Amino acid sequence: FFSFFWFVFTMALAHVGAGDAQTAGQFENMVLQSIPQNVLPQPALLLAGGLGGPLAIAALTPLRNACSLASQDATSSAMRVIRHVFSGGLRSGWTGALSPTAAATIQFTMLGCGYHFYLGLLGSPVLTVVATGLSESLVGYGAATRNAQLMHNQVATKRDRVLVRPIMPVGPGFTALWLRDCLAMTGIRVCSDPLACTLQWMSGADAASTISPGITMCGDFLASLLCGGLSMPLNQMSNFQVTSAACLTSTPAKRAALALRFLKSQYLMKTASGFVRLRQTMLRDALLRSSYLGCLFCCFSSMERLAFHVQPSWIQ
Repeated sequence: FFSFFWFVFTMALAHVGAGDAQTAGQFENMVLQSIPQNVLPQPALLLAGGLGGPLAIAALTPLRNACSLASQDATSSAMRVIRHVFSGGLRSGWTGALSPTAAATIQFTMLGCGYHFYLGLLGSPVLTVVATGLSESLVGYGAATRNAQLMHNQVATKRDRVLVRPIMPVGPGFTALWLRDCLAMTGIRVCSDPLACTLQWMSGADAASTISPGITMCGDFLASLLCGGLSMPLNQMSNFQVTSAACLTSTPAKRAALALRFLKSQYLMKTASGFVRLRQTMLRDALLRSSYLGCLFCCFSSMERLAFHVQPSWIQ
C-alpha cells in the first residue's frame, strides 16, 4: 500500500514539474543543484526509494533473518544458520518481513531524497552520511527490531523467547543501529565512485572517458561488500541487544556492558598459549552481512540510476 501510494505521488510530481530532468551523466556527481531550486524531491529519487527500496528489502529478508539468528548462535556454520531460517518451510524465511518492507518506503526515500537534501544543506559527505543515517535509523529501528524478535522467537526455545516490542523509533540497540547505518551507507555514497574509477583504470580504459554502467555497478557492489563487513559487529550488536532478554530488561549501562561481552565471546578466543585470536564466527557473520548489504545497496543504487536515466520520458 505504501509503495503504491509513493508511486502515485511520484507520478504526480513528475507531471507537475517537480524538478528539472537530470541526465545520467549529471547524476554521477550525486549532488543536487541547490535546496532553493529543489524544494520538492525529484521523482526519480522518490521512485527508487519508495518502490525499489521495499522490493529489495522484501526479497532479501532471509539473509537479514540469518544475520539476526547468528547473533544468538556462536557455533553454527553459515549454511546451518540459513537452514534454521527455513526450518519452518520456505515461507518461514520471510518471517517478520512485513514491517521492514513497509518502513523501507520511507527509509529508502531518506537514503535517496534525504541524502541529497542533507548534502545540499551541509555540503560535507561525511556530515551528510551521519545526518541521513540518523533519519534512516529513526524510521527503521522499530521495524527492524520487530523483524529480529519475530525470527528469534520462531526458532528459540520457550524459555529464550522475548516479548515482541511495539514499534518505537528508539530503544535498546539504537546507537549500534545508527552507527551501522552510517557505515553501511558510506559504501554507495562515499566509496563507490573511487572504487569505480579504480576499476576503470584497471580495465585499461581512458581515464577521461565516461564510466560504463557495468563498472559503476561493480563499484557499488564492492563498496557495499566492504562496508557490510566493516559494519557487521555493529549490526550483530544491535541484533543481540533486541533478542536478548537480559539486554531488554537492563539499564543502558548494563546493556552496553553485555554488548561488549557479546562481541568478545562471539568473535575472540584465547589459544592454549594464551594468545587472543579471531573465532570463525567473525568470518561467518561478515559473509552473511556483506552478502546482504552488497545485494541490497547494489540493487538500490542501480534502481536509482535507472530511474534518473528514464526520468526525462516521464516529464515529457
